[in-house]
Amino acid sequence: MPPCSRPATKTSLTRTSAGAWPRKARHPSFHGAHHPRQRTRLTRVPFADKKKALEAAEEQKRLKRPLPGAPAEIAARPAKNARGAGLKATGQAAAAVVPDEYLPPNRILFVQNLPDDYGKDVLTSIFNRFDGFREVRMVPGRSGIAFVEYDGEVGAIAAKENTAGMSLKDGEKTMKVTYQRQ
Repeated sequence: MPPCSRPATKTSLTRTSAGAWPRKARHPSFHGAHHPRQRTRLTRVPFADKKKALEAAEEQKRLKRPLPGAPAEIAARPAKNARGAGLKATGQAAAAVVPDEYLPPNRILFVQNLPDDYGKDVLTSIFNRFDGFREVRMVPGRSGIAFVEYDGEVGAIAAKENTAGMSLKDGEKTMKVTYQRQ
């Protein structure tokens, strides 16, 4: 450290009998601070320390964001803020979203893209042909979607294979049939 700008006097460099510095005298290494670790406004951080801090911050940013030309598996990961708003899902199954076409078979079908005037009776007549038909449930307040329940997976699989992509209302709409998400 540079020497104090104030000339040293005999009293400023001597300690009291108790081992402490005199109240008014300051040790030359204090530079106006009351405690060696306390910094004043005049104390400045050396340029090298600032440079190291900036390099550390850039390194953290680089680790979070893949560089151009990075391996495809790292670059393909979605960013955290790419998720939509709402509740965050937890658990292993929530991390991997399976497209509707690849959902595992179960006994409940999810029917979408229905004309507004199609009700429970029309859907019952369509899905009643398959073994194990139990009921059709319309979603209140949402037109165009419904759930069709069967006693077992066999009837649901047959119904899905035969009704998926079916034209409704003279080809105006095409019915989409998938398995319900579990």
